[in-house]
Amino acid sequence: MIKRVLIPLDGSELAELVIPHLLRFSVPQRTEFLLMTALSPSIFPSFDNIIRSHQSEQMEIAPTHENIASERVHAISQQLKQHGFKVESKFLSGMPADSILRLAEQAYVDLIAMSTHGRTGLGLALLGSVADEVLHNAHPPIFLVPARVELQSDSVLRTILLPLDGTPVAEAALPVAHQFAQDTGAIIHLLRVAELYDTKHESAIDSAFTSCDDFGEQPVVRQATCYLERIHSRLQLAGIASRCQVVIGDPADTIVRIACADNVDVIVMSTHGRSGVERMVYGSVVSQVISNTLCPLLLVRGKVRAEVYEYNGNAVSATFPG
Repeated sequence: MIKRVLIPLDGSELAELVIPHLLRFSVPQRTEFLLMTALSPSIFPSFDNIIRSHQSEQMEIAPTHENIASERVHAISQQLKQHGFKVESKFLSGMPADSILRLAEQAYVDLIAMSTHGRTGLGLALLGSVADEVLHNAHPPIFLVPARVELQSDSVLRTILLPLDGTPVAEAALPVAHQFAQDTGAIIHLLRVAELYDTKHESAIDSAFTSCDDFGEQPVVRQATCYLERIHSRLQLAGIASRCQVVIGDPADTIVRIACADNVDVIVMSTHGRSGVERMVYGSVVSQVISNTLCPLLLVRGKVRAEVYEYNGNAVSATFPG
């Protein structure tokens, strides 16, 4: 159960966009919000020059930003309290991403909720830089709302899209989706995107959004269907409503298309949480979905299996965060 949510704010409207989306699945009786603002010299491009040459001006400018941020946080805090939520506010010094990650660990939060530009190209690689760093280093799940996402008029969560690829890393998102469905009564839409490399069906595969009806006898489709049906059965036993769909096509494009076509409320996915080149390779699907989706995402840090060698040289399998 999600009891404590960390919401990083910086005084901008973009950062605050996440709150209305968050309220769609938050219940005052069991959810506490922790609002935080990290003030850093990097907020001001010429801050260092001000310190060196205009000490008196610095004293005037810095408190101004602090006051603005403080007023915004106070206003949001009051609004949330009026809805019945318990709210705590924190003002921290230091780099924003570092402050967010540190506070998330110290405060034992269950969820970090953030907005992001969600741009393509360089903007996607940075994700506003702060959201990117938090996304790839935080241990709690991240509720991420790209700026383009519009708020649904219906206040109730109805559909959760859960893409799975048959790996333990992807399945790390299953418990969180299960909890969300249990708390909100939403149905889980299980999705498996199969990629076929049979040149005989190249024209159909290139459509990137092809029904599996024409490929029902393909081994990869049969395996994907059986895989989802097993998970569907487990959810049924737990009293969670779900449905299955296997689609032939490009994973990222298919996820975005189905989320839009089915008016999905939130996409729940796992991420490897790696950095550098590995992040670009293994996290490419998640990154593309962030770049193009029109609904919020709930991203869970996946776990990968690794071999740890004991002193006698034997390999022992262990699971570590990605």
